[in-house]
Amino acid sequence: MGTVSQFFQPPLYWQQFEELCVGLMSEVYDVPNAQQVGRPGQAQRGVDVFGRSSRHGMIGIQCKRLAELDENNNPYPGGPISRAFLRKEAKAALSFQPDLKLWILATTVRRDTRVQGWVEELNNEWERSGRDRIAIVWTWDECISHLNSYPKLQRAYYRDVIQVRAPKDLDEIILRTIAMAFARPAFEVPVHCEAPNEFFQALKDTQKALRTGELVDRETRHVIRKAIGGYHELDDDKARADLAAVDKQLRSLRSQLEQGIKDGTIRVIGTILHIRDHSLVCLLEELRRQCVDNLNRVLDRCGIPTI
Repeated sequence: MGTVSQFFQPPLYWQQFEELCVGLMSEVYDVPNAQQVGRPGQAQRGVDVFGRSSRHGMIGIQCKRLAELDENNNPYPGGPISRAFLRKEAKAALSFQPDLKLWILATTVRRDTRVQGWVEELNNEWERSGRDRIAIVWTWDECISHLNSYPKLQRAYYRDVIQVRAPKDLDEIILRTIAMAFARPAFEVPVHCEAPNEFFQALKDTQKALRTGELVDRETRHVIRKAIGGYHELDDDKARADLAAVDKQLRSLRSQLEQGIKDGTIRVIGTILHIRDHSLVCLLEELRRQCVDNLNRVLDRCGIPTI
């Protein structure tokens, strides 16, 4: 029976991704002197990590932690690597000294056949011009493959991830992610004092985290935490059923707000929501309170701090 590979999430910060690339170069190409170039802010000439391999010669890696979402918060088809982007980075690396024999563009996006074709095109051009250099791209799929091949890297960079041994451990990761999504002003500030745009976006983000396990930062819109599958993947049947009820309450809260704005019972005045019907205010507050209370009961029962 073959070994089941572990899926790893990309690092949250570019600094962490660069550090991981140092480890990858060290293990994959047996480069004991792999190191980062200079310090943040210094000119790097298209290379963030470099080292000399006895087999391949000088190797340089350009590390790009790229978001999977465009400026409209929509997913890129295959990842945000364009032909122009690839060629621009490859050209910048030509000025790196000492001259590279292998240049790697390491990114956190998924594998894309179009990008593979552009790399082949670039290598053919270099070969025709007599340039002794090869370009390759490490997408996050390649990084995952290397991580699964080198347990030392897993222990060094994903110590907490590989400690997940039982369904209960995975449940805790999912629940903690959901708890983070609810720990925001949208569930604390009185409804009539909420800033409309931020409030609606917060509810939308919270429901997405509940359903998918994907939590985004309010300001940058970047994904800051993932627990694949959200509450649907919980092994605890009761927790899964209770959070399905929370999902339903959130949906009802959003529907009440949207309907109120549509029929005029809720108006946006300046930066606040103006609700004339006191009973509607009470209903909205109650729905919001129920969401938090029901979530806290699940968290408490599972031994996780409540919000």
